[in-house]
Amino acid sequence: MATDTVRAAVPAAETLREHLRAADPAVLLAVLAQVSGSTAALDRYAGAITHVPAAPEMAGVAEPAIAEAIIDELFAALDRPGDGLAPDDPALFARLVPLALGVTVGDEFLPMLAEQGGFHQSRPVVPRTGPLPETLSLAIIGGGLAGIAAALAAAREGIDYQLFERGDQLGGTWTIQTYPGVGVDTPSSYYSLSSALNPDWSSYYPKGGEYRDYLQDLGRRHGIDQRTLFGAEVTSLVWDDDAAVWEIGFRDRDGRTQSARATVVVTALGYLNRPKFPDVPGRESFAGLSVHSGEWDPAIDLTGKRVAVIGAGCTAAQLVDTLAPDVARLTQFQRQPHWVAPRKRESDDVPEYQRILCRELPYYANWLRLKAFWGSADAAYKVVIVDREWAASHLSISPTNDLLLQDCLAYIDRIFGAGSELAAAVTPDFAPFGKRIIRDPGGYYPALAREHVELIAGEPAEVVPEGIVTADGRLIELDAIVYATGYYLDFLSTLDIRGRDGRTLNDEWAGNPRAYRGGTVPGFPNLFITSAPNANPSHGAGNNFGIEVAVHYLVECLHLMALRGARSMEPTRAAYDDYVERIDTAMEETIWRHSPNAHTYYRNDTGRVIVACPWRLVDVWHEHRAPIEGHFVLR
Repeated sequence: MATDTVRAAVPAAETLREHLRAADPAVLLAVLAQVSGSTAALDRYAGAITHVPAAPEMAGVAEPAIAEAIIDELFAALDRPGDGLAPDDPALFARLVPLALGVTVGDEFLPMLAEQGGFHQSRPVVPRTGPLPETLSLAIIGGGLAGIAAALAAAREGIDYQLFERGDQLGGTWTIQTYPGVGVDTPSSYYSLSSALNPDWSSYYPKGGEYRDYLQDLGRRHGIDQRTLFGAEVTSLVWDDDAAVWEIGFRDRDGRTQSARATVVVTALGYLNRPKFPDVPGRESFAGLSVHSGEWDPAIDLTGKRVAVIGAGCTAAQLVDTLAPDVARLTQFQRQPHWVAPRKRESDDVPEYQRILCRELPYYANWLRLKAFWGSADAAYKVVIVDREWAASHLSISPTNDLLLQDCLAYIDRIFGAGSELAAAVTPDFAPFGKRIIRDPGGYYPALAREHVELIAGEPAEVVPEGIVTADGRLIELDAIVYATGYYLDFLSTLDIRGRDGRTLNDEWAGNPRAYRGGTVPGFPNLFITSAPNANPSHGAGNNFGIEVAVHYLVECLHLMALRGARSMEPTRAAYDDYVERIDTAMEETIWRHSPNAHTYYRNDTGRVIVACPWRLVDVWHEHRAPIEGHFVLR
């Protein structure tokens, strides 16, 4: 009790000082320069700061006296904020980035980093001659991260918009995915909108419910939920060329067919929505509980049960990690192993001091976001690019890729023992990133080593009422089977989308989805696809990056239409074909074309890679700053 009394008496400033002492002094020095609007402190202290690896990032280190001096000046600056340089002044920012990140960064990255750090919102490029026309209306299909980002942009631009969401709440996949252990495998400080940082993440990799709450809070605070038609499943989009509008067909929550109209449509739908079951004989005959991870009922309790998890991807890893401690027996069926990267921190819990500083200290949360972004973005690009001379004699595709491979192999040996049967079973025969790499939540590999957990390197031969029969004829008796077997790859293929002259998008793509910048397609005016083919930044970052790029590009396109007095725009066939050819040419140098034995949903049936993007994020960012007018037909 006495200790609590003393602690309660500590002045707030001293408590804040304690938190600052735990923080990275390099980041604090960057904050000091921004708060004061001066480079004077950089001249005094930057040379005294060094950087050391603090996986998965770099951390600044300074002598205690230097760190304390930075804190003293920061307190003074917070009391008397400067009115000199702006926090995102280009020259100042160029000095701060290597200081805070601990790495040298090329000038080409700086504008993207300033935006992705949330130091400012995306900046206009197309000339603004006035507000967008009142006749402009926007339909947003889907209420996940992409739909929310598009709605926020529409509100900032004063655009009349309507969001269509088939569920009963915002949040997209994070409202649907409720299986045990579901979580984010992109750093939470980054996996958010740059214009809407969250200072209160409880974990560096939070569970899905926390991320759902973040998205729904955005929806409430910005009134997006009031502009959303819930229970509305869009089934068709038909372009009316005479009126230059899209006719939107949808089913309401009572199953009735309804329609709406909008001049512009943004599809904010992902491409992994329909659960896919394996083609296993007898699957319907099982007498116990049978459920796909994507159709999980939170009321399910598997405590003390005999459970099989079919699948070996990220979802399966999270399920096994979470279920193993509580079930009587767990059997995982693995068609093909994935590379699994070890957790770098001892704990995923965000320290209290960090959460407090993110709330209380200007720009601190921005730098933490930027550090997380850089560590998982173009800094990792070389890991997916093939060095043909190296790849000719190695399983890995380059020296950089090999560093990751060796890290994963060391993790396998550490958990299962070098040369063990289990080690051999979980080791892939392709290079890392040939399939989407898994980050171990912390207990997946350790779970496989438990006595009551068995890994079967193969698919079930048959499902019978009692359980599963293995390829060697063994019956595994079960109470529950959980299918973590992924989803059908649907690039809008379940919607009836009819563009100019009645041509359908399915006919245009014919099983080979393609798109020009911004997810645009010739013959489909005023249609923008956020989760477009080859738009996924698959070497790093997260889909939030691609979403923000797409939404910025959409807004610039709308202003180009307004500038030219056009009612519609679509890419030319030549620009579309050239862009796709550039993608395919660049893709030949990537891991996804080099590892045909890796079973991945990134490729279609013909072997063409249709999900991953072959370029650096910075290149994608710069290419989407503004539309090239000559690449579009404006009517």
